[in-house]
Amino acid sequence: MNKKYYEIAAIMLLLGSFPALFLPTLQFILLIVLIGLVLSFRHPDRAALKQLLSFRYLAFAQFCILFFINAVIYPVWDNPKAHYRAIALESWSISLFCLIVLALWLNMRKADDVKRAILYWLPVGLSVSFFVASWFYFLGDQGSRVTLFTPSPLIPPFWFLVLTAASFGWFFEMSHLHRAWRIAIFFMAGLMAVYGGARLVMLAWVLCGIVLMTWGCIQSDRKYRLRIFTGASLFGAVCVGGIILVDLLSEGGFLGRMAKFAQVEFSYESIGSQFLRAQIWSGALSIIPDNIWIGVGQVNERAAISQEMDWDRWLRAHQTYLSYLIAGGIPALISGLIMQSPMLIFLKRTKRSALFPVFLGLGVVVTLNCFTDSIFQSAVNVQVF
Repeated sequence: MNKKYYEIAAIMLLLGSFPALFLPTLQFILLIVLIGLVLSFRHPDRAALKQLLSFRYLAFAQFCILFFINAVIYPVWDNPKAHYRAIALESWSISLFCLIVLALWLNMRKADDVKRAILYWLPVGLSVSFFVASWFYFLGDQGSRVTLFTPSPLIPPFWFLVLTAASFGWFFEMSHLHRAWRIAIFFMAGLMAVYGGARLVMLAWVLCGIVLMTWGCIQSDRKYRLRIFTGASLFGAVCVGGIILVDLLSEGGFLGRMAKFAQVEFSYESIGSQFLRAQIWSGALSIIPDNIWIGVGQVNERAAISQEMDWDRWLRAHQTYLSYLIAGGIPALISGLIMQSPMLIFLKRTKRSALFPVFLGLGVVVTLNCFTDSIFQSAVNVQVF
């Protein structure tokens, strides 16, 4: 093993720990990358510099640049919140810097080393995240919905599920031990949704389970498909039973929150009374038509919704694509879609048999969450993505 492999392994370990430990993991990752680059520049690689102009990096770069310019040109409506502009400028400039150094560092590392580190060390980090979350949940210091070291109880289960689904990449190249570990981590992802009271993440978890089972059956020999389907179905039943048992024993109330879905009638009044997001979406849709081409500025999204809804809550649109339209109109929406588009590479004929789970995590789960939360209005989420 060379020193560069241990460097990549440390980063994968930290990435898996992100759902629990949040921002410090990104700071340590950046530190490791910068040190690695300084040491690598003793032997500069021109090919790596040329790779910086590939589409997958430009897609992220244009997004950071657009929202940096957005923060520059739009004045802040609410004077007490004037510091939001400085925060936005700092966040997007740092995001662009991180993108450049990470892309350069990644292109100077061997693909086999990166693959091996993902296979061996990402699940270690995810396991650390789960044990930290379990400690806080059963200790009870943070109530029935744990935030851990993040600002929201929805962040840990969401990113845990994204990374868990992605960790199933190269599943059929793994040893039996690592396959069993991935399956155990998938069960942990369901419990993480309980810990954070994340109902929509739980629904995404169920969807991922069905898709992964179908994918596994398709990728296997015909003679094993019935066995895989039966085993996966039994495991799913055990997972559901375990999740119900944990919630009942901890008196977390997650099942009661899930039951509210069944109480909703298909009318705006009923949905709006049960789910605050529906009211916010309605208010956001009222803002967009008057500013469809240029928006009102990302720093003014909360103020615009507060004025439209005539309340003193300070909330975003809770829908990424609505937030884009409010922030910068159609150009911002197009920019956001371009930023997410590199995930389609995992569906290429040469990659999808091994890397479809990566698309499931980074493509499907992330997009589903975009429909219920403004995740990419946060530069931290963009950096992780």
